[in-house]
Amino acid sequence: MELQLLQQKLLEQLESKTTGTIVQKDIWCFPVHTINVSYKPVLRTKMDILMKMLLISLQKAKFKNSEQLSEILLVEELFVQDLLSKMHKTGLITKVEDCYQLTEKGLKQLANGVYEEDQDTTSVELLYSPTHQSFFSGDIEEILDFEDFPEKIYRYSSHEEELNIDNDKILPEIRKLQHNYEDDQQSDQLFITSIDAIENVQINDIPCLEFIIFDKEKSSFHARVWNTLLDSWDTTLEYQLQEKEQSMWQEKY
Repeated sequence: MELQLLQQKLLEQLESKTTGTIVQKDIWCFPVHTINVSYKPVLRTKMDILMKMLLISLQKAKFKNSEQLSEILLVEELFVQDLLSKMHKTGLITKVEDCYQLTEKGLKQLANGVYEEDQDTTSVELLYSPTHQSFFSGDIEEILDFEDFPEKIYRYSSHEEELNIDNDKILPEIRKLQHNYEDDQQSDQLFITSIDAIENVQINDIPCLEFIIFDKEKSSFHARVWNTLLDSWDTTLEYQLQEKEQSMWQEKY
C-alpha cells in the first residue's frame, strides 16, 4: 500500500466532513520501541484441606518426618511425603534442628488460606512509544507493507536509546494481555507481581499523516494525525501539535 494513496483518501474524507480548509499536510514517522519483558507469574489457588492440616500441625508441634504426621492425621504417608516435599520446595516450610517449621511465607499463606506457586519464567513483546509515554497494540509487520516509507521524523518525537519504564507501568499492560490470551478462570488465578528483565529489541518507525485545518467560522486551527499503527486518528499527537504550533499557524496562514 502507498502512503500517498492513503493520504489522498484521508484528505477526501476530511474535506467531506469539515467546512474548514486544509492548509497543510505532511507525512512523517515517530519511533516505537519493541521491548521483550521476562516475568514469572504466580498461580494463586485456595489452599486444600490436607495442606492446611499439615501446616497447622507443623505450627503447633514438632515433627521430624512424614511418618509421624501420617500417623497423627490418619493420612496415607505417600500423600504427606509428596506434600511436604512440595511445601519445602516452594518455601512454605523448612527444617530446623531436624524438625519441620513454617517459614514466614508459610505462616502468611496459611493465614490467608491461599497457596501461591511460582510458574515458569515467560516473556512477552510489547510496543512502547516514548513520544506518547504509553504502550500500543498493533501489528508492526503491517507497517512494513508501505512502499513509500517517509524519512522525515516527527518534529516533537522523543528519542530514547535506553528506555527507562517503571514496572508499575509495565505490569498492567502484561496483565491485560494475559487476560486477553488465557481463559477467564486461569487468568483470574495467575498474578504477576514483578518483572525479571526488560530487553530493548528494536526501534520501529511508524508513519503518520498530518493535516492542519483552518476553520473560517471559528477562526481557529486544529490538527488531525492518522497513526498507521493504530489505524486511527491519534489524539495525543494532535494535541501536541495544537499546543506547540497554534500561534505559528495563526501567523503563517
